[in-house]
Amino acid sequence: MKKILYLTGFLILASMGHGYSQTPGSDVEIGFIEKQGQYVALDTKLVNEQGDTVLLKDLLAKPTILNLVYFRCPGTCSPLMFGVNKFIQEVDLDFGTDYQVLTISFDPTETIELGIKKKASYINLLEDKSLERGWHFFVTDSANIAKITESVGFKYKWVNDQYSHPTGLIALSPDGKITRYLRGIEFPPFDIKITMVEAGQGKVGPSINRLLAFCYSYDEDGDQMVFNITKVSGSLIMFFGIVIFLILLFFRRKPIKSA
Repeated sequence: MKKILYLTGFLILASMGHGYSQTPGSDVEIGFIEKQGQYVALDTKLVNEQGDTVLLKDLLAKPTILNLVYFRCPGTCSPLMFGVNKFIQEVDLDFGTDYQVLTISFDPTETIELGIKKKASYINLLEDKSLERGWHFFVTDSANIAKITESVGFKYKWVNDQYSHPTGLIALSPDGKITRYLRGIEFPPFDIKITMVEAGQGKVGPSINRLLAFCYSYDEDGDQMVFNITKVSGSLIMFFGIVIFLILLFFRRKPIKSA
């Protein structure tokens, strides 16, 4: 009977994984194609808050959280950055020294002036304003946006006069290796701490909140993540169907003892 349970668990995990495990080459229009162990495009050119053009590779001297958003986003970008604002005040690491956050707009029409205004609105919410030293904002052109988004598997699309895009963060090691994806808009301080500690060591880890990523889907009309009852209920039906099939198969093959 234990063998049946083990096999059942494996099959249901495999079926669920098929729904949300996104690997290089997956046919995904909006979402993360996870590329842990690969490298971000280090030759990406960015415009910083001083208006200077810099290379991404020159910014990665420490563990880094990559935050891809667009500043005029009417949906999940602002809640995501509020989530960043929250954890940088709570994580038990020296923000700006032990790790940093790079916020990069993937909208080529946005200017660094807009980025500076957006940054100021979040810095004003910090109790310790000196923490701004670890949070840097950038813009760039379409060619460099394509380069960096492709390298980290960030897939987005222009839909109904706005961008539909995944919501989450990407952890990078100091040499630019992609070590982990963090899904969602809020992140427990411990998750950020362990992610940054491991990124500093170059350790590649599994995505955080992958189960939530499976249970939720992006609603283009509402520009938000919604609970996907069809996907979840379908997996549950498949799970119980497999259980019943295996139980029937087990008892069918079990010899009947004569009296």
